[in-house]
Amino acid sequence: KQWYQRRVRVRYLNLVSDVEALRAPNYLTLLLKPHPEVAYEKLQIKDDTINIIIYRPKVIKNDGVIVYAHGGGWVMFTARMFHSAVSWIAYQCQMVTISVDYRRPPEHPFPTPLLDVHYTVLWAQLNAQKLGIDPSKVVLMGDSSGGNLAAAATTLHRDDLELEKHNFPPIRAQVLIYPVMQSYNYHTGSYLDKDLTNLRKYVSYYLAGDLSITSLAGDSARYSGIPTYWSTVVDPDSPGKELEIQRALESSASNLNNVYCFPLLECDPAGLPPTYVLALTRDAIRDDAAHYAAWLRHCGVHVCYEEEGQANHGFMFLYGTDELARKYLNHLASFVHRHVA
Repeated sequence: KQWYQRRVRVRYLNLVSDVEALRAPNYLTLLLKPHPEVAYEKLQIKDDTINIIIYRPKVIKNDGVIVYAHGGGWVMFTARMFHSAVSWIAYQCQMVTISVDYRRPPEHPFPTPLLDVHYTVLWAQLNAQKLGIDPSKVVLMGDSSGGNLAAAATTLHRDDLELEKHNFPPIRAQVLIYPVMQSYNYHTGSYLDKDLTNLRKYVSYYLAGDLSITSLAGDSARYSGIPTYWSTVVDPDSPGKELEIQRALESSASNLNNVYCFPLLECDPAGLPPTYVLALTRDAIRDDAAHYAAWLRHCGVHVCYEEEGQANHGFMFLYGTDELARKYLNHLASFVHRHVA
């Protein structure tokens, strides 16, 4: 019994140590200042369980609202670290913007982060008059793991029949910045020759609240069938495809093939709103973004897809200082203006 207790304690301390290491502050993001033309206020909603930051540019020319989910592997970052970036988005889009400081795994694994984003959308629609927005003009936006949450929340909003019964308007558009969209296959395309150690950890923390499924992430052997997108929009000559098709007939682990965990697994994207997707050529998850854009377009959804060849993952932090980041900020703002008039 003492041996078991010691082992459990060591495992717990190792888990805490690993999470603390992943959450080491990114001082660069904390030093970046918010846009001077954007005011902000912090609120707590849903019985003080969800923290949000509301950004209001001095010049508002669009009565829509952006709900933003920040990146950081679900585990690491907070809305505070995206303070500068989101303020620049609000300024460039000239819209009220809400940044969701969703509760993070491993303390709060799936579905809590997703539901925090989803609830924030509903809160914004219910409080539209107070916020000075049109509840039918909601844009869901996010980067990296936040792009995953934004896309999943958009799908959840579409699928929730109770919202339709109570006349909640659909999501008007989604903007996904180098999003994480699947854990079906890490053995092909842009994943090859990349160190995926942390990505597997993030997925396991998000879905299980611990590292118990680290080895399963990206291993298609867990699937009982091949995702529809894989046989439709993925290059038939992708490296490793034949091997993965054979292994895909094996059983799947809980959550790993859940569309609300990984939106690329959606069998029918019909009804999803116009979508902007930015991918990075150097990124391990580049193919996620490309396949999602191709799959939506194949199913009749309006898609604006861009791919940047020189930037590294996370470069959109730097809207206030980096010309390349500012370029794509202008692009996504133009997309928002076209679809949220």
